[in-house]
Amino acid sequence: MFPLLKYTAEEVDEYYAKVTPEMVKSSLAKDRHDWFDLLNLVSPAAYPFMDEMRRKARLARIKYYGKTVSVYAPLYIGNTCVNHCRYCDFRREHTGTVRRNLTLDEIRLEAEAIRASGIDNLLIVAGEDPKVNSVEHFCDVARLLKPMFSNLSLEVAPQSEEGYRAMFEAGFESLTCFQETYDQEQYKYFHPAGPKSNYEWRLWTQLRAGKAGFRILGCAFLLGLTPWRREAASLAAHALYLMKECYESKVQFAFPRFCRVEGGFVPPCEVDERDVDLMMLAFRICFPQCCMTVSTREAPKFRDYIVQVAADNMSAGSRVTPGGYAVLEKEHAADVAQFTLTDRRPPKEVYAAIKANGQEVVFKNWDNRI
Repeated sequence: MFPLLKYTAEEVDEYYAKVTPEMVKSSLAKDRHDWFDLLNLVSPAAYPFMDEMRRKARLARIKYYGKTVSVYAPLYIGNTCVNHCRYCDFRREHTGTVRRNLTLDEIRLEAEAIRASGIDNLLIVAGEDPKVNSVEHFCDVARLLKPMFSNLSLEVAPQSEEGYRAMFEAGFESLTCFQETYDQEQYKYFHPAGPKSNYEWRLWTQLRAGKAGFRILGCAFLLGLTPWRREAASLAAHALYLMKECYESKVQFAFPRFCRVEGGFVPPCEVDERDVDLMMLAFRICFPQCCMTVSTREAPKFRDYIVQVAADNMSAGSRVTPGGYAVLEKEHAADVAQFTLTDRRPPKEVYAAIKANGQEVVFKNWDNRI
């Protein structure tokens, strides 16, 4: 559980088991919600109220985000990694991954391909390899891409507050860091070696980034590693903490789910689409002002639906391999990804689906080039 919570995992489980339909109704009737309301709305007792939750979530989403959907693209600049995460195809000992770190010229080529699709919000992703992907290197990447994109985001290894301050000054505005799991024992099991094995260092990543000036702080856990309701309780507590300590920043949620694929990692606690739906509705209701992203791990139909009632942000035309947009095509090389994409639609199809639902595609929310 999130370390600052005063409740154990067993106590949280007991609470979920005692939630009644009346408690769910009471939470839905409120205008302002607390941590216990979130627990009520993700409890098993909430399933019969999902239609009502959709109505309330949709109103909250419209209030803060209107009928707009922000779009972005991830740019993987490297997949060498010194960690040993049991579930990740980028882990150090995995032999099925072709290792590559893009040069600045290759990063520019990839960025130009992404920009040509209309995307103006870019997420830089890289494996944890301190010898290659250093703070200085990320700053070089930011200075290269800042003239091309209105917003640059990071999803890389945790850094020090000083490192984040340097990257913020170089041009990065937003950060995402998945805690993977808030269960400290399970965290040790899934991350047995490497820098990522340090639970505490990863846990306070967003706090350090917020103090360094980052405007959006993305939080998530991997759905499928441990019982998701415990993780949801910890994610909510983490978000409430960050909203207090980093009040000038905005919290963003994501809900990446392991979807079983042949020959791939088998999650010990599989999560189905209905549970993802319930969770995203509950978080939109209880955290109406926060940003929310829907993953490309989810099916196109679900993504098109959830951005109408809960999520306000989604990727389009994603490639999760270094060089996947232009470099590999130029070299006629294979695309070996970090995880399996379920929504493989090109950007134009994603934009068309958003518009077909009566929503507007937003390519940028601010411009750090001004």
